[in-house]
Amino acid sequence: MPAAMPSAGSEASAPPTGTLRSAVKALPLPSMRLLILVLIVLLAALQYRLWVGPGSRADLHGLNLEIVAQKAELERLRTRNQELQAEVEDLRSGEAALEERARDELGMIKGGEAFIQVIERSPLPAVPAPPDTEPATPAPRHKKNSPAAPKPAAPKKAPPVREERQ
Repeated sequence: MPAAMPSAGSEASAPPTGTLRSAVKALPLPSMRLLILVLIVLLAALQYRLWVGPGSRADLHGLNLEIVAQKAELERLRTRNQELQAEVEDLRSGEAALEERARDELGMIKGGEAFIQVIERSPLPAVPAPPDTEPATPAPRHKKNSPAAPKPAAPKKAPPVREERQ
């Protein structure tokens, strides 16, 4: 049997053994120190970005908190939308709900009903009530014409209330 002959292309494609070791051994000592220094700086830069820089773990934690807050807000808004949708359906289908809303918001009345509008007056300023017991020492009395005598306050009149009918 004829022996297999190695082809010319297979010898060139096979890397010689020990090339990496020989390349490292061939480097002078200062270039090794420079390579180690570059690798340490690269590692430090990657660690900085992981812990402090943009996209760090602190940023990730902050974004997770924002996601939780957004989910809570979304759930609140969904509940509100469901309530509003139920109210819309009730207004579309039921005449009683429509009538109630018209009475409350628009002041509408049925035929034969009397409309009475209650207008609340603004409260008058509070006047201190006289004490139930007398003070231990009597207050000094002032003469009517003396400048130190306190003047009695004039009672305030409330503005007239106008009632409107619809």
